[in-house]
Amino acid sequence: MESARSSLDGAAAGLSVRLLGPLTVIRDGATVQLPASRKLRALFAYLALAPHAVGRSRLCELLWDVPNDPRGELRWCLSKLRGILDEADRHRIETSGDTVALDLKGVCVDAFDVASAAARGIETLDLERLQALSGLFVGDFLDGLEIDRSPHFNSWLIAQRRRFSSWHAAILEQLVSKLPADADEMSAHLEKWLELNPFDERAHVALLTSLARRGQIAACEDHLASAAQLFASEDLDFGPVRE
Repeated sequence: MESARSSLDGAAAGLSVRLLGPLTVIRDGATVQLPASRKLRALFAYLALAPHAVGRSRLCELLWDVPNDPRGELRWCLSKLRGILDEADRHRIETSGDTVALDLKGVCVDAFDVASAAARGIETLDLERLQALSGLFVGDFLDGLEIDRSPHFNSWLIAQRRRFSSWHAAILEQLVSKLPADADEMSAHLEKWLELNPFDERAHVALLTSLARRGQIAACEDHLASAAQLFASEDLDFGPVRE
């Protein structure tokens, strides 16, 4: 992941990939039209995040529900991906023996930026970097890419969404702590943090503190009442938030 170029650089030239939201490929500032095949898109995303080359048998098991020729379908998908990703002087799809890998060196990938930031420590990032990372989350990881009768892929997808959602919440928590109290975007960040982690006491306290600072006492009381009902519905202790 670290070898990919940062998508925060904002350069229009070259290749970039967005995984946080609907899968999108951009070349030289223009969106590349991807084939309609959901399995091709899923294959692309899986290879993008794979830490090493993946066996063809594993890819067939992951994405195909025992068709007549799973390896033939895999070859078709790889051929299409080569047409999308390969450059005159570089082959992005690498095959060796019975394994497949995706070379994304020099490519801007939003998910790599977030993963790299998390590895370094989100709490160490400055406000500008946190704001840029927050802006990368335009939807769920691979939004809308669930695949029927592909339980292995869907399990992987759920795990990745959980991982990136956790990082998103951590970014928002740090943003809220570092933004000026009267920042215009404060409310939006607090609301998104609560949407991601509705049972995080710290998020509720941060929202209540923000409302109180703005003198919105009625809004504080409304939020306390609704949050108390939410916690009670799961038999969770709401006392620390109320205090």
